[in-house]
Amino acid sequence: MRAFVGAALSLCLLGAAGYAPGHLAASPRRRATPPSLQGGGWSGGFPGGFKVPGGFKVQKSERLLIREAWEKADAYRPGRANWFTKQQQDLVGLHESLGGKIDALEELPPASNVTSLLGALLKVLGTGDLALTLCSPEPPVLTQLRDWLVSDLPMEEAVRGLPEEQGRILGTLVRAMDARRILDLGTFTGYSSIAMALAAAEDARVVCCEPQAQYARMARDWWMKAGCQAKLEMHEVGAEELMASRLEAGEAGTYDFVFCDVGDRARYQACHEQIMQLLRVGGYVVYYGTLWAADEVLQHDAFPAMRQFNADLARDPRVVAMMVPLSYGITLCVKTVELDGGAYADAKGAGDDAVAKLLLERRAAVEQELAAME
Repeated sequence: MRAFVGAALSLCLLGAAGYAPGHLAASPRRRATPPSLQGGGWSGGFPGGFKVPGGFKVQKSERLLIREAWEKADAYRPGRANWFTKQQQDLVGLHESLGGKIDALEELPPASNVTSLLGALLKVLGTGDLALTLCSPEPPVLTQLRDWLVSDLPMEEAVRGLPEEQGRILGTLVRAMDARRILDLGTFTGYSSIAMALAAAEDARVVCCEPQAQYARMARDWWMKAGCQAKLEMHEVGAEELMASRLEAGEAGTYDFVFCDVGDRARYQACHEQIMQLLRVGGYVVYYGTLWAADEVLQHDAFPAMRQFNADLARDPRVVAMMVPLSYGITLCVKTVELDGGAYADAKGAGDDAVAKLLLERRAAVEQELAAME
């Protein structure tokens, strides 16, 4: 059971730390533990450190703790070699090793927030791996970028990068709809922007924002390596500031595709209202990191806010929305109707009848516009 419990604790540690690109919360600095003289000899490891002969406790570094947690979690991705040990451990072997021990238990442990989170994460990781084996190959420069994140950046920063399957989804959608005007909100080191730029036509434009200068600089370097810098422009500001400037410039209703991965997930709703103004009818918006685990009692970090955001999208008459439970979850939205955001907010507050009346008024206005075109 040690392997199972270790994996469970490691995965839950990552979840509690916000292990999702764009919003991973750095672990708080651990206070050094005063030396303790509690007997001689070697004592087995325990969270945060271990004892050496003489009883002194050696505190592990924050980076080492994060790496160990990721290494243990990654070891259970079926069919994939671990990032660090280069060894494979699939779920079939894990289940076989634990089956007898579980059957021997007098009473199974009750379902809990911990066990449901572990199950959800293992299922999500396995689904992503299977999907990748059935996809067209990733552009080599994106593979290099992901490897560079792990080798050159601190672990708490490296895990903010998008998973491989998300780049495939973005590229496929951009290519399928022939998106020419694209917004990338939360560019980080450039993975999402490159995935979209490589899939877009030569005259396409991907407008990006990354408020942290060091990441924006890294993104520009990778744009050069990918050879797609002519399609990309960087703004070192936040997403809402960028969209406000685009609206002031008269670009409402002119964008084909938006990818939203802002670090502060609580700002998704505010971003959505601006996106609805910038996006044309028929355009797509993809929100990243909207699922994680389906456990309804999980209350840490941004998850309650994300559940409410997804619930609001499902009721928003301006879009057709669908949650895709892949990796950390993405929500795809297609804009279907142009509605004034303020009028919709007022109608929503007044109830369903007011929303229905607003939609009927919009339908009548569209019919008049079509009649005038004949």
